[in-house]
Amino acid sequence: MSKIVGLQIGGTVGPDDQVGMHVVMPTSPGIGVQININTLDDAAREIAESIPNDHPKTEQIKKIVNEILETQDRESKLKKAHTLVMVGAGITQIALAIGKMAKLLGF
Repeated sequence: MSKIVGLQIGGTVGPDDQVGMHVVMPTSPGIGVQININTLDDAAREIAESIPNDHPKTEQIKKIVNEILETQDRESKLKKAHTLVMVGAGITQIALAIGKMAKLLGF
């Protein structure tokens, strides 16, 4: 007789188990996603260079980018990069919505 297993992260699933969703986790702690910090810095610089000076979020974005570039601590750098992505995601969502509206208006 099989048992039903809900969301399971890591571990094992028996041959008779039915799984709704299974996410395989790395077997060694700390291994999974590897981020090249130099590439992260390059991407942050590119973001700072690409945002127009008259954009309402320019100052906030450039401040976060400078913090990313100045921070030597890997964990702090990743947290600041996450913040930058969240600020940028908001801008992207607005841009996509405006694009849809512009298309509806015939632009």
